Amino acid sequence: MILYEVLCIATAIYFEARGEPLAGRFAVAEVVVNRMHDPRYPDDACSVVYDGGESRHECAFSFYCDGKSDQPDITSVAWYSAQRVAQAVYEGRSAPVVGDATHYHAKRVHPDWAQTGYVVATIDNHVFYEDVK
Repeated sequence: MILYEVLCIATAIYFEARGEPLAGRFAVAEVVVNRMHDPRYPDDACSVVYDGGESRHECAFSFYCDGKSDQPDITSVAWYSAQRVAQAVYEGRSAPVVGDATHYHAKRVHPDWAQTGYVVATIDNHVFYEDVK
């Protein structure tokens, strides 16, 4: 059985990292779960994933406010994979890929907050950070 929170994590994986290697998909899920355990962020997966969605381009996860559909292709292999990865990370059944990372961005962008964190991993097209202030 897949919980609603797992579906929220899977949605983030699907839209943020479906074209990334498996490690990148696990890393995105870990960021969501790490935020759930960080007192600066909401304590449930759906609130973490959809945080900041009130204004365009101010979302924690860019897919949510990019103006495009947030409905995954539920018949795709990518959606199935995202659900499996999300469930494994949510249930703590996976080895850490990015440690305590709470942030990431695509290599092609350079957000201001990236200067305040410590890079813990670069996986394909994403850079992952912890200790972001």
